[in-house]
Order: sequence, then structure tokens, then C-alpha cells
Amino acid sequence: MKERIGIIGGGIVGSTAAYYLSRAGYDVFLFDEGTGQATKAAAGIINPWFSLRRNKPWYFLVSEGAEFYRKFMADLEKDGFNDGHIFQVDGALMIRRSDKRYLKDLAQAEEKRANSPSIGEVATVQGHDHLPLLNKDIQATYVEGGGRVDGEALITSLHAAIKHFGGEIIYEKAQFEINDSIVTIKSDSIKQQVDCLLLSAGAWLPELLAPHGYETDIRPQKGQLYYLKNEAWENKHWPVVMPPGTADIIPFNNGTIIIGATHEDDQGYDLTIEKDKLQQLTEEVSQIAPELSNYSIYKTKVGTRAHTSNFDILAGKIPDMENVWAVSGLGSSGLTSGPYLGYQWSELIQNGISTIDASSFPIEDHISRK
Repeated sequence: MKERIGIIGGGIVGSTAAYYLSRAGYDVFLFDEGTGQATKAAAGIINPWFSLRRNKPWYFLVSEGAEFYRKFMADLEKDGFNDGHIFQVDGALMIRRSDKRYLKDLAQAEEKRANSPSIGEVATVQGHDHLPLLNKDIQATYVEGGGRVDGEALITSLHAAIKHFGGEIIYEKAQFEINDSIVTIKSDSIKQQVDCLLLSAGAWLPELLAPHGYETDIRPQKGQLYYLKNEAWENKHWPVVMPPGTADIIPFNNGTIIIGATHEDDQGYDLTIEKDKLQQLTEEVSQIAPELSNYSIYKTKVGTRAHTSNFDILAGKIPDMENVWAVSGLGSSGLTSGPYLGYQWSELIQNGISTIDASSFPIEDHISRK
């Protein structure tokens, strides 16, 4: 009998794991209620190599995640579920506050390129030459390997692939119970016993673990963004722009540009679009690309990211639970590290090995008995 895999949470981590396990022939049951899911509400920039964060385990995940995207997209394309619009590499422009930081970018590129060849060429440029919407006096670090991801398109393709390979997706809220080491997942319409379970419900992980007597160090962060659209922007292959602040500029080749996203730590699980927050994004982006403020908002999105209190990523086996794992706390880098984490969990289930060192992500620091 094939091993039965349960996954609660159909965002980037859970859907990637479900894709690779169903592809390998496992019986996969993915439960995805979907409300507030960060992945569907996100457009991610894949350009992690120049962060000043000194957290080495975090950097390992995002740098490996950026490299993994190439394999990830090739696998989806081979299976017929990648139309080329999910992940696009047209470069990234990083706007810095000082000449010293531009020099540091160049040094970092040389230092990291051996382990991260996807960085490509890096140079100090005039941003307007690469994205004409920017002010002419803006300097930037250009990263050839910088890319962008359409989170909603990725989830849609992954779910289609999971179903194609025989996986079952139940679009309902779920809980789980354990009796004599037997794990059972329950939703409104199904009760399914599984051999192992991944909890990848993001900011809702505490809700899943509380009935089992656990306290979970996860807090929600609200993120809002908006879309602009202009047919004249189609097929320009413009790079993404990472300025100081939160108002990234993410052009897609279908003529849309995404502005965002906010980082709100005091809104809980609220999913209301707030015009004043969107206006703040507009004011930020107008400092470097004033023309964009002339366009009306075409579409808005809001989602809930998950953070631990110290911004570490939570990943590993739940303490005192034999066959239950959890991944959460990815925050705004989730679209970069999430697929890699999901893939590595699928490798752990299939082969008993993973490139992720569990000791670098001590899950007991974030999940404990009440």
C-alpha cells in the first residue's frame, strides 16, 4: 500500500510538497481552506543575495531557494504546468542610500557567486536605462539574475499538477487528531487517516496546535498591494525595483505593474483593504517613479504572512509527535524559500534525507507544551 501523506495548508510550502509527492506516486491529501493565504496574495521578488541580515540559516534557505527555482520551473514545464509566466527573470534594480552600499553589492556578488551562480552579472547602473519609468537621476545596482514570481499563478499550476498526478485537494478548513500514534485529519466532508502530516498553514499554525496543548510562537503580519495596468507596458521585460522602504515595483510582461507590499504587525488576521495604506505605497513609489501615480488602481490584494517573534523560520518535527512536521514563519521571503522547504520535506519523506540541517532550525524554540 502506498504511503498516505496529509498536508494542512495549500500555500507555497504545502503545495510544493504535495506536487512532488503526488508526482512520486504517493497518496496525497492536501487540505486548503485558503482564507488570507499569503502566497495567492503575493508577487515575490527572487533576489535574496544582497540582504544585510546576518542570520546564516535564513540566508541558506533563501539562497538555495533562488537556485531551486530553476529546477522547480523545469519540472513544472516538463509536466505541462508552466506557461512561462509564473517565474520570470528580467533582472532586479536595487536602489541604495549611499555609494558605499553600491560598492558592497559588487563585493557581495563576487563573494557569493560561486555558490549562487544564478546571481549572474552585477553592475552599478542608471536605473532609467533599464526601467524608463524611473527618474533619470536614480542610480541602482543591477542584478542580472533577479526574478519575480506570480504567487497566485504558481498555486493554480501546482494544484492542477497535484490533481493530475492523483492527489486529492480538499478546499476546507481542517484539524487533526492523534490516537495511539495514528494521525487522522478531519474537515467538514472528510475524515482521513494518514501516515505522516505536514502543517504548512502559515499564520494559522497556532490554531492547529492549540487543541493538542501547544503554544506556538507565530504572529500574523498583514500585507497589502495593488496592481496598475497599461497595454503599453506589455512585453517590455523590465526588471523589478527594490527601493528603500516597502514599495517595491514589480513589472510583469502582461502589462501589469504591482506596487507593494505593506508590512503591518498590528492588524492580526484582518483582511480589509485600507485605502490609506495603499496611498502610503503610492507616495513612496512616487519619489522614484512619479508617472505611476497617474494611473488608477486596477486590482488589490491582501494576505497574512507568518512570523516568529525573532523572525527565525520554524521548520521541523513537532515535539512529542512522531509523524507530524511543521513549517511556518517564512514572512516576506516565503516565495523565495517556500518551494525549497516544501521540496526538501518531500525528499525527507521519500528518501529519509534532506539538505536542511534540523539543528539550524530548532523547532522547540517556537513550539512548546503549555
